[in-house]
Amino acid sequence: MTLQASHQNVLAIFSAIKSVVGEEGWQAGTESEWNGCSSNGEAGAQFMLTAIRNETLSGTPDEITQRVAETLETKVGLTGIQIQHDSTLSPTRTVIGYPNGYNGGTADDGFGFQFQADPSYVGAIIYGHCAAGKPPKLGTPLNPRPSNAP
Repeated sequence: MTLQASHQNVLAIFSAIKSVVGEEGWQAGTESEWNGCSSNGEAGAQFMLTAIRNETLSGTPDEITQRVAETLETKVGLTGIQIQHDSTLSPTRTVIGYPNGYNGGTADDGFGFQFQADPSYVGAIIYGHCAAGKPPKLGTPLNPRPSNAP
């Protein structure tokens, strides 16, 4: 996978989540960055995006999370998404951890994401696939300045 494809995959996942949860309310809680990683033993880069939305959901956390899972399958091609609940948080959150379940870690190339929802909160952390190459320089199209982040 190329750096561009890995970057686009993260943005596609975030876009699918926003298409269900809503487009508004993410700006203040959204950050992204490139990090170094190992791609088959060589220098690589991984794009990561974290996003928080503190607004009332348009349905129950279970309904919204189910729709997010379905949308990720149809729009992004992610299959086998497990919906779980984290009762260690208050209120209890409906959660997704992909590909290995909630708090189950990432794929071998670092790819994975977590999604959490309660009645007035959504949080997402998306780790892109580690791709060969160096993290793009700040201010370039693949690594815009923070004010231009998705």
